[in-house]
Amino acid sequence: MLILKNNCFTIKQIPLGELLVRIAELDKETYIMKSKDNVQSVERAIDLLYCFSFQKPELSLNDFVIQTGLKRTTVFRLLSSLKNKGLIIKDEHSSTYKLGLPLLEMSQIVSENLDIRKEAIPIMENLAKKTNETVSLNLIQDLHRICVEKVEGTEDIRQFIRLGFPYPIIKGASGKLLLAYSSSNYVERVILNHQQEDILTEVFLEELKQIKNQGYAFSMNERVKGAYAISTPILGVRGVLHGGLSISGLSIRLNNKLKEDFIEDAIIAAQMISKKMGFNP
Repeated sequence: MLILKNNCFTIKQIPLGELLVRIAELDKETYIMKSKDNVQSVERAIDLLYCFSFQKPELSLNDFVIQTGLKRTTVFRLLSSLKNKGLIIKDEHSSTYKLGLPLLEMSQIVSENLDIRKEAIPIMENLAKKTNETVSLNLIQDLHRICVEKVEGTEDIRQFIRLGFPYPIIKGASGKLLLAYSSSNYVERVILNHQQEDILTEVFLEELKQIKNQGYAFSMNERVKGAYAISTPILGVRGVLHGGLSISGLSIRLNNKLKEDFIEDAIIAAQMISKKMGFNP
């Protein structure tokens, strides 16, 4: 070990064991510092990915600097690493960056593993317990709607719902709710398929528009005499329709106060499921 004394360096012997301990401590400190640096780099790289949005799918280097507050050199280094892994793509003409295809593949993995039935059942059970009425989960299948899950109410007399049965989508709150949140092309196909029912197209489309604007559908004695239904939308990422949540029961039990309460309860329950399905209003 070199020691400065009287402007001269002298050599001091250090026992081998002590020297090894000091070297080990230095290595440990270096490892900890590198680990902290690595974690910080990962966090900063993730921050860069979160800068993208539906409103801003392409960003410049300066955009990243402004949003994160990081130095340009740091941002450039992190972007280069993300680009090498294919997580972002650089447009050489505009010098802007956008998300890479591997992230699309990852999002599909997440989306496909979101089981709407699994997410909905606990919320449906609570809703059925609160209202004492039957709660059902409906999806679109071809030109029909099908009930894929239901929780029976506690009333002695209640509406019977068949799982997996292709119900007409053009009648009743449960079907019209699904149509209201579907594409215009699909709605046109459904109307053409039910020409024999003398549907007034303009009136029907206006009804669907109103349903979407108010966020729920209500029907009474429409598909089934003596029954009512309240249906609300379950949405996913980017507001894509996943299905409909419905409360149904006997018309004779429903008064104005219960109707208002049930509509509010159904909307809240559907919003809870939508959040689990990735919907972000």
